[in-house]
Amino acid sequence: MAVDQTQTRIEALKGENQHLKAEVQRLKEENRRWARLAGTDGLTGLPNKISFMRVLVPQALQKAAEAGESIGFILMSADNLGVINETHGRAAGDQIIRGVSTLLESILDASDKLGHLDGTHFAVVLSPADLDQVRGRANMLRARIRAHEFPCGDGTAQVMVSAGIVALKLENDLDEKSVGETIFQSLNEALYQAKASGGNQVWVVENDPLPHSE
Repeated sequence: MAVDQTQTRIEALKGENQHLKAEVQRLKEENRRWARLAGTDGLTGLPNKISFMRVLVPQALQKAAEAGESIGFILMSADNLGVINETHGRAAGDQIIRGVSTLLESILDASDKLGHLDGTHFAVVLSPADLDQVRGRANMLRARIRAHEFPCGDGTAQVMVSAGIVALKLENDLDEKSVGETIFQSLNEALYQAKASGGNQVWVVENDPLPHSE
């Protein structure tokens, strides 16, 4: 009889444990949903891809066009996070992403716009900034990240990043939303080239990504 009661209690505890796990997962998903609705990334607290691309970038483009100023963009991504995830686990990879976010926030100026788009992709808007200034800033960020010891599990890890960059001057009559999407398509291509060439590099968008009136 006592054995049956013990077994019944064990089964009940298993059921309660599964219920708790399901509830924890539900709350995590709810938090992620609210983070998306609020326009911030749940992992880093930075503007997420939706708010960055649909709000911050168009606003920055409009402001630069009205002022007649050059505006710069950096799209960067870690080269070796896959290896870190494989070696230390996904939780350690998330810890690295949070660390990169914190470091970037501490380095960038208050006027710079920083977003966490997805995975290891971070984007920065610099305005006003010409190409030399954007290149210099991107290389500085790359070097600072490379030199930093990020907490990783029970130890630390170093992170290498690549970046695609562009600087341009805008016409007043452009559609800021579609222009922003076009710019980041070009930045993605430059970032891919940087990674394909060995990583730990900064690549410039070679062709003007913007449509112009004839």
